[in-house]
Amino acid sequence: MAADELPFVDEALPSAARPGHGQDGPLAVGAGAASPTALEPPAAVRSFQASSGIQGRQFAEQCDTLLAHLGYHLRGRRILPEVGVEIDQEAVGPGGTTVWFEYKGSIQGHRPGLRRTDTMKKAIANGALLRALADPAPYVVITSHLPEAGSGAAMLTAAKELRYLADVVCLYDPTSTTRLKRW
Repeated sequence: MAADELPFVDEALPSAARPGHGQDGPLAVGAGAASPTALEPPAAVRSFQASSGIQGRQFAEQCDTLLAHLGYHLRGRRILPEVGVEIDQEAVGPGGTTVWFEYKGSIQGHRPGLRRTDTMKKAIANGALLRALADPAPYVVITSHLPEAGSGAAMLTAAKELRYLADVVCLYDPTSTTRLKRW
């Protein structure tokens, strides 16, 4: 680049504010070169999927805590390969009954818990598949939010009538969680 083609540099600016200069002069180029004024990429924004996973784990911990408080003996996750269903928690109730729990909840989002119809459909499908077993345990869904109306509420009603779900309990509703004592 010829001298008359050099970009304008305001000599009144401190060298660190000039393009291509660090605090101690021109920026080094190449492997291992670092500058205190070099721009660092912005911190990664937590993705929706990552945030969803964190919330799911937190909700599961709350569900496990409630069940333990009610006297359930928690056995952990259970995979039932014969029907292709994974249970979030197999637990033995205070009355000695084994119960299979699925957790569907979060604290954020526009349609948390069972308010999303795709989430509702997955819970119902798992319940229907479990009914194909010779002696299935009661299948209970614990959720953060129940559907209020519309197709989600209609699906829930039909699934309960078909006995695909032994119960659906809202974790944050004390009158709902009281029903967990029956097993």
